[in-house]
Amino acid sequence: MKRLYLKISLLTILGIVFSACEDFITDFPNGVVTPETLATEEGADLILIGAYSLIDGYSQGGAGGAGGASVTNWVWGDVTSDDMHRGDQTGGWAQINLIERYETDPSNPWVADMWRGNFDGVARANDVLNVLRNAGDRIAPEKARQLEAEARWLRAWFHFQLRSKIEKVPYITEDVVAREVPNDREIWDDIEADLQWGIDNNMDEAPSDVGRASRWAAKALKAQVHMHQKEFAEAKPLLDDIINNGPFQLMDHFYDNHDEEKQNNAESIFEVQYTVNDGAGDHNAGADHRTLYPRGSDVGLCCAYSAPSFDLFNAFKVDSNGLPLLDTFQDDLLLEDYGLLDTDPFTPTDELLDPRVDWTIARRGIPFLDWGPMSGGDWMLDQAGMGPFLNKKNMFYKRNFRIISVATPTWSAGLNGNNWRVLRLGHVILWRAEVAAEENDLATARDMVNLIRQRAQDDIVMGKVANTTFGSGDPIVIDESQPAANYLLGLYSSFPDKDYALKAIRHEMRLEFALEGMRFQDLVRWGIDKETIDAYLASELSDNKLLWIQGATYTAGQDDHFPIPQAQLDLQPGVLTQDPAY
Repeated sequence: MKRLYLKISLLTILGIVFSACEDFITDFPNGVVTPETLATEEGADLILIGAYSLIDGYSQGGAGGAGGASVTNWVWGDVTSDDMHRGDQTGGWAQINLIERYETDPSNPWVADMWRGNFDGVARANDVLNVLRNAGDRIAPEKARQLEAEARWLRAWFHFQLRSKIEKVPYITEDVVAREVPNDREIWDDIEADLQWGIDNNMDEAPSDVGRASRWAAKALKAQVHMHQKEFAEAKPLLDDIINNGPFQLMDHFYDNHDEEKQNNAESIFEVQYTVNDGAGDHNAGADHRTLYPRGSDVGLCCAYSAPSFDLFNAFKVDSNGLPLLDTFQDDLLLEDYGLLDTDPFTPTDELLDPRVDWTIARRGIPFLDWGPMSGGDWMLDQAGMGPFLNKKNMFYKRNFRIISVATPTWSAGLNGNNWRVLRLGHVILWRAEVAAEENDLATARDMVNLIRQRAQDDIVMGKVANTTFGSGDPIVIDESQPAANYLLGLYSSFPDKDYALKAIRHEMRLEFALEGMRFQDLVRWGIDKETIDAYLASELSDNKLLWIQGATYTAGQDDHFPIPQAQLDLQPGVLTQDPAY
């Protein structure tokens, strides 16, 4: 099967077109690109690949280059939520401090980067559609429909990334002058229409190239769009179709969905493709999250951004039946080794935990994949300021260092080829559970949640670490035959009522998809953002922890979304209108 490499610059694409299309450019001077030059199946497809190349939100040296449009959504979906602190130290990327403190304003460059990165993707998708309009019969109708369906999917994707964060954005199509389109109306229906076009026009269900959007991806994304609008009746048939008729199945293990050796697996509906060591330098790797890896001599990467919160760690606590402490997990907050040096004595908690915790969060005294046990605060720059935890889901295995990570690194040896999974069957199952709960179909809701929980029951991190200190002279002692911590994961016997069901499903989504960039937008669409963030801040900042974020407050009706960038308002006066909340 051919692999579609999605990170490729537009200049590279045009260079390929120039060299590959000599037979149809003889009527024009060499080096001149015209609509006729590109209006072939090959030309349209190359421009489409250029649109795909921006789906990770990162353009080297261009829009999105600062990471504001990253597909990982770690700033907008995690840092803004109760799941994550920005990490590293407060001096670097200081604009993220303001985002985490709910002090974002229109001048924040990360807002501008998010806007530009996604609208650059929209523009490239529209370029494909314009080429198709000019192609006439030079492209076979069936192929033209497929190319149009993928371009429309991408256009819907980029607009969805914007609309899920900003309340009023313009919807830019191929037949308008972009700078003249106001943000004076809702665009959900436009997003849905682009996705439905592909569904209705026989978009491929199994594309020949890995990395292309399929009709199943169109259905899954459209269902997600409906969930964001609380359109549960509209989402339900799409979710049922994927579950009952799609070619997908849950992987055997929770952690399979974050393993670089199990990419594009049976559970995956759409992944952003990364690759390394292909002669393209950094361009095809996961450059949009190159700074989210541990520091310290044991790993030695960069830069310990993306630091899970105390609140998230404690959300994995369970009772004697292995069920979450839905209402009490914030009681008696476990702080692990917070405030301790790696040479100070410490033993990880023996409290019962959902085993997914140690596939999600890196903490002291627990094996970090195959890199050895995390030794503590020496793996980060500012444990006192950012907490004692690190992100584990985005990490690759040591056995693949310089193989699935860059063999000849630039400044970041953590660049790797581990794809970013954005739509998988696990999402669909829990969305379907949510729909069932909203319909008061409590048995179906419970069964769907239990499917996810049952899969993870045996996902035990093995390797009991005997060390209580991790000084340079301390030998590491690990009993590989023993679980690393005290794990238990039980199944729900029933959901007694709708309120309980929704609380359990929302908690399950948090545990299953933690640090995957979904949490904040989920809180907003559920309408529980204010109460959740207030409780989180009261708990997280108690006892004078994390001094740099003390005093942060969440304002209902404003902090649940982000402003139009001031730079765009200046460029389009009288066209774009700022949100009144800002």
